[in-house]
Amino acid sequence: MEIDVFSVSKSSEPWRKAAAAIHVLTGDDILRSGVTSLPDALRLIPGVTVAQINAHTWAVTARGFNSTLADKLEVLMDGRSLYTPLFSGVYWQKHNVPLTDIERIEVIRGPGAALWGANAVNGVINIVTKSANDTIGHSLTATMANTGDSTTSVRGGYALENGAVRGYVRTDKVDDYRERTGVVADDSYRSSRAGFRADFNIVGESTLALWGETYRDRVDRVGGRDEEQANDFLMARYALAEQGRERYEISAFIEKSEYDIPGLFTEQRETFETEARGYFYPGERHVLVVGGGYQVTRDDIDSPNLNSLGFVPAEATDETLDIYIQDTYDLIAERLKLTAGVKAERNDYSGLEVQPSLRMAWTPDSDTTWWAAVSRAVRIPTRLDEDFVIYAPAPAPAGIAIIRGSDEFDAEELVAWEFGYRKSFSVRSNIDIAVFYNEYDKLRGVDSASFPALISNEGEGHSSGVEVVYNWQPHEQLLAQAAYSYNHIDFEAERGSTDTSIANANRNDPRHQGLLRVSWAISPTWNLDVRYRNVSHLPDLAIDGYDAIDASLQWQASPDLSLGLTGRNLFDGQHAEFAADNRIVEIPRSIQFQATWNF
Repeated sequence: MEIDVFSVSKSSEPWRKAAAAIHVLTGDDILRSGVTSLPDALRLIPGVTVAQINAHTWAVTARGFNSTLADKLEVLMDGRSLYTPLFSGVYWQKHNVPLTDIERIEVIRGPGAALWGANAVNGVINIVTKSANDTIGHSLTATMANTGDSTTSVRGGYALENGAVRGYVRTDKVDDYRERTGVVADDSYRSSRAGFRADFNIVGESTLALWGETYRDRVDRVGGRDEEQANDFLMARYALAEQGRERYEISAFIEKSEYDIPGLFTEQRETFETEARGYFYPGERHVLVVGGGYQVTRDDIDSPNLNSLGFVPAEATDETLDIYIQDTYDLIAERLKLTAGVKAERNDYSGLEVQPSLRMAWTPDSDTTWWAAVSRAVRIPTRLDEDFVIYAPAPAPAGIAIIRGSDEFDAEELVAWEFGYRKSFSVRSNIDIAVFYNEYDKLRGVDSASFPALISNEGEGHSSGVEVVYNWQPHEQLLAQAAYSYNHIDFEAERGSTDTSIANANRNDPRHQGLLRVSWAISPTWNLDVRYRNVSHLPDLAIDGYDAIDASLQWQASPDLSLGLTGRNLFDGQHAEFAADNRIVEIPRSIQFQATWNF
């Protein structure tokens, strides 16, 4: 209950007092589970929806709107946004950094736009990697599964006079899965990455952190048009603290990426982003956070197949400028806390967007917290909304548009009401409950009243739900967690709209999700981690509900060598979790061996 979180207010505060539905997954949790990818790690977080589509593609969301183009979830790593400006979604296979380097993952279920900006509509995932000071030494981690999948990562950490630096290399290989019909899915995947992080103590409590990475992958596609992605970035962050309290922070990163499907689509993109914020303490009960940011992204998209898709114009430069302020005030010291914030963000598509939030946390005693919040968030338009074109397929003449974007497209809007309760019953058990009601407006749809049909704001609706997490630790060596989430979604086209797609996407998200996890430290050298997941059916995609049991047995064979055996989908030969591109691919059972050697 006392673990500190950052993502709710961009300043450190105890989790039990945070006025948001937030969950923290520690690096130790990830290592005990035996997972090898970020999306698999996110399955361990209650209330997050993770669906594997094929060998390399994932659909990840919180509180609805899941798809391969999910665009209402802000995902960050060390403060750097991971979504592509092309459609505000995440290519998840691109971000499988060595999991041993992750310190924690903080997940907010619900809007966080007042601090994190547009697209933090249904949630925020904040991945925090370890300081280089905590990874001094060398390690080699390798995994191999009976399905032919494998990963290898090597890390070297070095102490410096005033800090530390680490470098890493990771490769991944995933072989073809099979479709529900039994045919090979042609979806195998190969990737490699190399990167570094350096942390320096400058003067007093000021620090400088540097990151960099280069990434390449190749993904099989049906028809032989294998896709390739490349991504390179550099990032720096300077932070100043005084007497243990944050004072100022400035960060910047530059990124260059390329996405290529030969004969269909090629995207080249360059992005620069910077943010600065200051922390002010006008009184004993006030914490004021003031900041602003700027992003510019330039792309060049070549779409040679005029019987498929394209972007018009082919080149674009988009700028976003924002400022935000948030005041946290203890109305009653240690008992009643009020947090009010707002972000004003200007973009090249919908202009100025104002996203306010009001949160309150009441802590009547050291074991109990009640909280409530009301927020507004938006998903700003992208090139997929305004510049995208779908052409008539062959044998139609090339270049006949049947669906195209519109510069009249407005930002999708959310107003959310949330309520929560946390209670520690003893030092060995606690419960965390969140209830929410969301009102959506101006949802993306297709206006087919004209030719070509236009992408436009056609939908509205609401969602509501409850999320419950119960933690029980009957013994120092045994921890059990039970979680359940319910999410009811009801969207429809606005009155007078000709759209038919919105109502057909009401059940792309499971209404019920359950998670039961038991982690048992059998001895100082043996640990057993078992997870049971229940996911209800997706009627609009014709995907059945499923039960899955995963288990990992870890053995610390020596101070420098650890071995692990992980089983995935142990009691199910294969099952489908999602559908895309008119295909349903089955996720197979697998047994994986893992070894980590520190040297």
